[in-house]
Amino acid sequence: MSPPISKDWWIAAALTSAALPAAVAQTPVDTQARAGVVSAVTPNAPVTSNQKILMVGNDVEPGQRLSTGPNGQLHVLFLDQSAITLGPDSELVIETFQFDPATRQGQIQLGLAKGLLRVVGGQISKTHATTITTPHGRVEISGGITMVETNGQNTSGTFLFGQGMTATDTNGNTQTVTRAGFGTSFGNNQSPSSPQRIPVNQLNSQLNRLESTANNNSGNQQPGGAPAGQLMSTGNAPGGTSNPGGTLANDRLKNVVDTNTGSIPSNTLRNILTGGLVPNQS
Repeated sequence: MSPPISKDWWIAAALTSAALPAAVAQTPVDTQARAGVVSAVTPNAPVTSNQKILMVGNDVEPGQRLSTGPNGQLHVLFLDQSAITLGPDSELVIETFQFDPATRQGQIQLGLAKGLLRVVGGQISKTHATTITTPHGRVEISGGITMVETNGQNTSGTFLFGQGMTATDTNGNTQTVTRAGFGTSFGNNQSPSSPQRIPVNQLNSQLNRLESTANNNSGNQQPGGAPAGQLMSTGNAPGGTSNPGGTLANDRLKNVVDTNTGSIPSNTLRNILTGGLVPNQS
């Protein structure tokens, strides 16, 4: 996969399998008590977990229920380098997270009750598919990037990049998608459809709902710097008493956010998918 091209690393992480910062990736953890960290939330649009407001830097744990409001988005980086972005009016439960850093093996199971979710596979998904359960069945992702959306009527999965995506309804009917930009849908009394190319306007609509906005300008939002004592910075300003600015890459210390359309990862992804530059998987 191509390296991230955005200067907003926390957005790029949602579209690539870029590694977690060393301070997170190399620290021994109890994976039963910690699954990852909140790396971005939409300002002035509260995101809650078990009825508590989430902030950038908060830990996420197995069993947590994550909810967004009408204007909220949430981004989480998991300890195996997986990442999820939860769109507005969505509700997700981290059902299972198990990870052994030594073997890079584990399991991720997510429960999407409603709304839109983008999943970027990490180390676990290379050997064990990430599973997203919905009221209509489940979607399994082997590496790469997939969007899953569900409502009261049906569930849809859009495969964006990687090895493949498999959708299974509650009756056990299965459909596999391996071509970027294709998807399947299933629901009440409806088996997973044959893989179909997702219309550009539908793809754009979903991607827009996963992007933070500032003053209605997509791509401008960036979180603040790290709190005192924290070794990783989740924004464009270094933090912590030891000031990690000397070790952070220059592009993470930019004070001016690049709002050029070509540097927005979702726009780049749209161009790739609609321009046929991603080879079809077989």
